[in-house]
Amino acid sequence: ETLHNKGALLCEEDRADEALECLEEALRIRELHHGEEHESCADTMQWMGNLMRKHGDASQALDYFKFALSIKQKRLGADDIDVANTLFNTAVLLDDIEKHDLSLVAYKEALRIRKLVLGTRNQEVADTLFCIGNVATVVENHEEALGYYTESIEIRESLIEEEDPSARKLDDSLLFIADPPSPGPDLLSQYEKLNQCFEEVLPVTKLLLGSDHPDVYDLLNRMGEVYMKLGDWDNAIGSFLGALRVKRADTPEGEDDVEVATLLEKKGVAHLYKTEFGRAKATFESAVRIQEKASSVGSIPVASSTYRLGVAYYYLNDPS
Repeated sequence: ETLHNKGALLCEEDRADEALECLEEALRIRELHHGEEHESCADTMQWMGNLMRKHGDASQALDYFKFALSIKQKRLGADDIDVANTLFNTAVLLDDIEKHDLSLVAYKEALRIRKLVLGTRNQEVADTLFCIGNVATVVENHEEALGYYTESIEIRESLIEEEDPSARKLDDSLLFIADPPSPGPDLLSQYEKLNQCFEEVLPVTKLLLGSDHPDVYDLLNRMGEVYMKLGDWDNAIGSFLGALRVKRADTPEGEDDVEVATLLEKKGVAHLYKTEFGRAKATFESAVRIQEKASSVGSIPVASSTYRLGVAYYYLNDPS
């Protein structure tokens, strides 16, 4: 046990030779005391497979994963979560060596088990769906890829909103732009994974539905919100501009609606955080004009944009 744990720690520290020496000795002792088909041997083999994969020996890594998988299926049963984890690791390796048909089989079986054991709303389920979407994209099964990406995104957004009720709300702490709000490390990691999903699903959606489809508008809008959470103001602005282009392509000229104003407001906030106060001011002014035309002057949307416009004036030192 001590040698196994030491080997795993050395793997994480990228001390490959020392790690392999510890794991090989741990495996020898475990096989001697428990037999070759004990689950503890499978655990050590899986670490050895991870080590071999990391250092480019795909063939040896695959052998270790196959041995580990066979043992776990016999000892733990076909529906055990450890079986799913080994299947997932095997699928990642098969992707590395471009055996995509086999990796899809492994991913899908891992997905079945993870949904069965963990439920449908789980990060590991979302990870598996994302990987299947990637493989489906590589083999040009774009409709299948879109389905898997979409399911992964829905799970991630739902889990994020549970932890961060403000996930889709526009920040109002704008007088403190030198210290923008940032999610904690765990939540930040979830936003980063969600962003990866959006970046993969967007080109597939454009390919299948066309660049001006409402789903493209929706994705760009949500991407912009995620970039805001990540503090990536440039990509947030780019996403909101893309969403504006799609929205306006379906709107008669000069008839911008409240959705356009909301996009402009989000874009303006990103300009504020970039300290582009002139652009923020112009963007908020456009939002206010649209909202005043579409709503009553005292309505909440107008008041919200007017407040943000006032913040832009404040930073421009413009008393008007």
